[in-house]
Amino acid sequence: MYQIFFAAVLPWFRLRSIAVATAVAATTRRGRLFLLLAIFSLLASPAFSSRLISPVQGRFANKQCLVLRLEEGEEAFYSYTSTNPLAQGFAYDGPVLIDMAGEVSLSIAVLKGNQKEEIKINYSVSERGNPFATGTAEKDFIDRINLEGILPCAGDSVINIPKSLSYFIGDGEKPVMQGQSLSVSADNKLSRYIPCTVTDGNYSWRFIIFLSSAVESTSFAKNTIPFEIYDWENLTFTGKNLIWCLDDGIWSASTDSIVIDRSKEHVLYWQDVAYKAGNPVEKFVIPPKPLLRQENFNKALAFSIDGDLRYRMSVVTSGTGDEAFQDSSLYSSVTFDTFEGDVVRAKAIFAFFCDGVYQGEIASSYIIDRQPPLPPKFIASEPGEYARHDVSLSVESESGAKIYLSLLGPFTVNSNSYLDNNSEFDYIKPGEFFLYKSQPLELRAGLERTVCYRAFAYAEDSSGNVSKLSNYKVIIDEYNYFIDAQAADFAADGSRLHPFNSFDQVLKIINQGKFVHFFVSGSIRLPKGLSLITSNCSFTGMKDAQLILPASSYILLRGASFEVQNCLIQKNIEEGCPSDQRLLVLEKSAAIFDECELLASFDSSGTLISADSSIVSFNNSGLTAQATAYACDISSTKSKIFFTKSHASSIADTAVNFSVKASSFDLKSSDCRVISHLGRIVEASESNLRLNGNKYTGDFDREQRNVEPVWKDEKSLFLEDKNNLASGF
Repeated sequence: MYQIFFAAVLPWFRLRSIAVATAVAATTRRGRLFLLLAIFSLLASPAFSSRLISPVQGRFANKQCLVLRLEEGEEAFYSYTSTNPLAQGFAYDGPVLIDMAGEVSLSIAVLKGNQKEEIKINYSVSERGNPFATGTAEKDFIDRINLEGILPCAGDSVINIPKSLSYFIGDGEKPVMQGQSLSVSADNKLSRYIPCTVTDGNYSWRFIIFLSSAVESTSFAKNTIPFEIYDWENLTFTGKNLIWCLDDGIWSASTDSIVIDRSKEHVLYWQDVAYKAGNPVEKFVIPPKPLLRQENFNKALAFSIDGDLRYRMSVVTSGTGDEAFQDSSLYSSVTFDTFEGDVVRAKAIFAFFCDGVYQGEIASSYIIDRQPPLPPKFIASEPGEYARHDVSLSVESESGAKIYLSLLGPFTVNSNSYLDNNSEFDYIKPGEFFLYKSQPLELRAGLERTVCYRAFAYAEDSSGNVSKLSNYKVIIDEYNYFIDAQAADFAADGSRLHPFNSFDQVLKIINQGKFVHFFVSGSIRLPKGLSLITSNCSFTGMKDAQLILPASSYILLRGASFEVQNCLIQKNIEEGCPSDQRLLVLEKSAAIFDECELLASFDSSGTLISADSSIVSFNNSGLTAQATAYACDISSTKSKIFFTKSHASSIADTAVNFSVKASSFDLKSSDCRVISHLGRIVEASESNLRLNGNKYTGDFDREQRNVEPVWKDEKSLFLEDKNNLASGF
């Protein structure tokens, strides 16, 4: 039982701070001080969690109340000044405000006979004023918490928590709910102290809700009769100078207890022991033992009597240990209720009376569940919102709760959405929900495309309470990777949050065999020597994207495709380092460049791109090759070359833009230049040429005679040659 004072339930706090030593000196309890000191060294019981309702460990924005659950015969003393609560503490006689801020260390001693239990709790109060604007519902509510600390909730007392705040009941892992009005049935007879915490996301205010019992204004009188019934079956006649008989039995004056069958009705007769004809005979009809029924309505619980209409009952205990007072009234039915977010599981005991005569007790276990289950948890085989492989997705919830799931997708993710954090997928609403059967769901990767899945789930418990909606999003992308020259080494996996920072990492991913696409930021330096690419890949430049090749390095494509957008690829001469004569070599491969620049400087001679049985395509791009002796932009054998709306420059003593053999060459709307002693735009043998709308410029160190910008052998053929302009030749 609580030992309470009702001033805590009306205007609330009176700080009864009776120092124990002073109380002992002022009363006949003087000898108790020595007893307390004598038992102070007893071992304290660790099982105190059920006693202490408030405060709890944590950090709060308001001062806390001390609320204890004490049993009959127990006394409690407390101190919050690091002193012995039995020597210089206060006597606990009900809920009380601990008027302390900052770091608070509360010590409590609970005594019963020669036993003592010690409780210590540390918590923190950071009072920073009310953060809400004057006149708002939030400010009014927080002001009320700070002022009262204990808020009543009864049939006519509603607690209005603003919707902008969140709250949860009790402590530990409880569902967090949106602010709402907390109320109970007007007939509620359940009385409890319930901790509640509200938060705006930055601060937490913890207070106590006093769920009070509604007491009816009328009660039924308890009759005075010459017998007692104990535990339904035991009857003892207590009348003096009276004789009695049960049903058709023999009259007797015995006061011995008898056992009666309460499955049927009995009639007890009595009259004056001095028997005379015409003496009045009184009787009492003892009905069969009733049944106690439970009925739910609007999530409240009503206990009703199934039996003789003369029966009435009173609440002995609700079984929660939280009764704040005893109610001895008699009722034909009793309602227990609580508010949204709370749950009660207990065994109540009711005392039964028939025409005011005590009959016995009936216990009944009950549950009032108005607490939604925790939101379901999604368990994915791949962590985070991005995955490189198929995802196995499971959903978990509280034991016994059903899970309802809505799965949407796959949705195709394009490049723009990918780079914009896929915001359009965040606005997808749930579809039809189905009952989840605990089997993992397989979310498949797209076939050469990036896909997104959305899942939503809620839990429903056996009482019909529904949890908040949980949601899950995953982008399954086997193809897109990120590489950033400024990225950290830690946890680099090629994802948006943890991009690669070296080309060695890129090569490992490329050569696994699947098509991959890289978003490039900054200057990425390739390793020295050969960088071999044997699978299809694509590069898109993001922020000043550059691929820098050391002088001794080159890229070899072997049976692969290589697409590059918006990127600079450059190779420079390095002092003391021999220069390889190639930048890009293709063997039965394809290379496509869009909005790119390829620049290469060689020591003596060099060819920027060499293609064998391959395809090379340039669009809105540029090529520049520079050397001392010989420089060529593209050299091809048995290949197809497409060069559109682009520019090519070759700078050397002997310079050629394009050298094609047994190839198909298509040059359109491009600007081509050679800066040399001797040079040509195109040299073709055994090839087919399409030349249209180009500008050829020769910048020679001396005037050239009989030098054409385009040379072909007899086995080469012009399929198209028009609208081309030449100067310097």
